[in-house]
Amino acid sequence: MCGIGAVIHKTDDINVMLYEIMFNLQHRGQDSSGLLSYDTTTDTVHELKEFGLIDRQLKNLSTLKGSMGIGHVRYPTQGIITKNEIQPFYVEDFGGISLIHNGNIVNVSELKLTLAESGIELAGSSDSEVIQKLFIYFLKLECYDSSELSNEIIYKAIQRIYDSCKGSYAIILMINHFGLVAFRDIYGIRPLVYSQEDLYIAFASETIAFPTDNFTNINNGEVIIVADGKLTKTQLCKRPHTPCLFEYIYFARPESYINNVLVYDFREKIAEDLVSIFNKCNIDISNNIDCVIPVPQTGLISAINVGQLLKKPIKHAIIKNRYMHRTFINPDKNTIVKNIKKIKIVKSLVQNKNLLVVDDSIVRGNTSRYIISELRKCGAKKIYLASCCPPIRNPNIYGIAIPSHNELIAYNKTENEVEKEIGADKLIYLDLDSLCKTLRELNPALEQFETSVFDGNYITES
Repeated sequence: MCGIGAVIHKTDDINVMLYEIMFNLQHRGQDSSGLLSYDTTTDTVHELKEFGLIDRQLKNLSTLKGSMGIGHVRYPTQGIITKNEIQPFYVEDFGGISLIHNGNIVNVSELKLTLAESGIELAGSSDSEVIQKLFIYFLKLECYDSSELSNEIIYKAIQRIYDSCKGSYAIILMINHFGLVAFRDIYGIRPLVYSQEDLYIAFASETIAFPTDNFTNINNGEVIIVADGKLTKTQLCKRPHTPCLFEYIYFARPESYINNVLVYDFREKIAEDLVSIFNKCNIDISNNIDCVIPVPQTGLISAINVGQLLKKPIKHAIIKNRYMHRTFINPDKNTIVKNIKKIKIVKSLVQNKNLLVVDDSIVRGNTSRYIISELRKCGAKKIYLASCCPPIRNPNIYGIAIPSHNELIAYNKTENEVEKEIGADKLIYLDLDSLCKTLRELNPALEQFETSVFDGNYITES
């Protein structure tokens, strides 16, 4: 899971606007950031790459000249963490081609072998570089010079990518002397949108990146090309749209529309399903708790509505240090433990109280276990824990850092076993059907979803 963005402007340098786009996508990746621009007046490329948060780019932002540029914020799912792996990736072929990618290629080993057999070498270990090299290879099947490039040739190259690459990919390419190209994988697992205004066209992983509410989704299997001041779109493939549920549960900001669903609305509405589950399970929550405790930040919206529906007070007793990386997207287990210890409890709000704690999800279980332990130390009596998504029992292969079964607390465990392991008096999960039903109510055009972490069904293996 990464954040990608791009902008092409008719008159101005794009450095500030591109920075603002990527700043608003910072939640999607905090390991590194990269910005790259092309200046048509001098025929030069300008590049900024840094580890850490994107504000480290500010000191050199004025050097990012040009009216076209792309950016990337990263947390790694493929590749080694080195500066060479920071996107955008740039090569000189066809006058200069840059690529940014959000997602994960499942059959990357097979594709690397294909490239090696064709004598094409890779500079690093990233699956994103594999896509870039494949794109160039496919272009060269049709032409060798940038002056020969056309929309039709680019469509042919991307069609071959669709035929070759299995997995999730939202991709933006910047081709010097030509323009911008953006496309999503055939299932549309990862989001990608654009905003077309009088003076510019911008692309981003989420709508929150844009300065206005004017946006259009790029469809799964659709290609958008911006060249010579014109935007053209072509639908190359059409499979059932199957977006990732975790975008709504955790990754996206609540202000964003993901596939025309406002994430805030989703997180608020699933509270109704949680309360319904309490009633179905004969759990008399409303008479057994004193207050509802949200786990910030992603669990806040759901928890507040749960409290309102139960007519119970909301107490913000769990405080997270705002000046830290998001715990889930930290791939190193030791770092996760250190970050968890930055969670503090307001003792006076929980002492001698029965609590309903509401969180967005339970993945590894480390955060839940630690929070419950700290609540106990502060004198909490009974602790009910509600998860706004089902048990996560399977790895994710589409760009989320859940690489193995053994990392997942719910793998091969019953809900009662998980409950005991994290130390809760009662654990309540939202069920998968309710999750999907809520999204369909908010956008009836959404019929199916990428649910592999919950049910083990991987759409690219069918």
